[in-house]
Amino acid sequence: MSKLRAAVVGVGYLGTFHAQKYTKNSNVQLVGVCDFSPAQADKVAAELGVAAIHKAQDLVGQVDMVTVAASTQSHYELAKLFLQNGIHVNVEKPIAATIPQAEELVNLAQQKNLKLAVGHIERFNPSIIELKKHLKDTKTLELTRLATYKARGADVSVLHDLMIHDMDLLYWLSDSDIESFTASGSKLISSELDTAQVAFKMKSGLMVYINVSRVSSNMQRWIRATQKGSVLYANTGTLELEKNEPGSGDTPVKVSTWTVTKEDALQKETDAFIEAVKNNTPTVVNGLDGLKALKAIEEVKAAIEARL
Repeated sequence: MSKLRAAVVGVGYLGTFHAQKYTKNSNVQLVGVCDFSPAQADKVAAELGVAAIHKAQDLVGQVDMVTVAASTQSHYELAKLFLQNGIHVNVEKPIAATIPQAEELVNLAQQKNLKLAVGHIERFNPSIIELKKHLKDTKTLELTRLATYKARGADVSVLHDLMIHDMDLLYWLSDSDIESFTASGSKLISSELDTAQVAFKMKSGLMVYINVSRVSSNMQRWIRATQKGSVLYANTGTLELEKNEPGSGDTPVKVSTWTVTKEDALQKETDAFIEAVKNNTPTVVNGLDGLKALKAIEEVKAAIEARL
């Protein structure tokens, strides 16, 4: 079987990494890279030894699959172009800027029988995969994601930039839907929300607390699960895990710690998309997953802004 032909549209900071990952999969030929800035497309294309494409339309007929890593505002326009022309799409999170746009993309992919994957990369984080294996009779989940301020990504709220990861994890780890929530947040530097704290009550009875900030003095990424008989903690940045259980005698709390092997989550995400296209199997994170996370984010944003 001949190699699948791929391209990346939007080769800024993150998109350049996406393009590099395609070059490391033997089932794919990276045909070219495309960017709204011709100079950026030329630069990355030269680095990778592929063609520089200056108009996304010019990729039609040249590729079987694309990754869209351009700005959130352009996700809909680009993904729609490719889906309409029979090309499988992996789009960075969030799936689109608005819910109607996301719904249209999901419906279009279904109508055309095409793969629409969404880049919720934390599904490929080995520490989160490990944590999920140990979840049983969970009562509460806490997800914290703090980052220092960067102008890149500040064109959207911290909800769409950071919390969107945790919203996807909320559904994946809880295997339940949201019953109700309370939320608060603030705008400190940008015109969009920079911090947010949300408490969710899931239909299963599980309580989930998410705290995000992009104006923190340091980086923090961790998940804690309180469950019957144990407390689990995963540092999703360092890949360290801890489990606290009842002990005995002089050791009232038994503490177990371990570290999972570091893996290239973006490579795994890329490989999974290629595998789904090659073998016509489901994507790990599909368009409906991306739409579900975006819907929840929009509800949270509306609730917070109503209180500001």
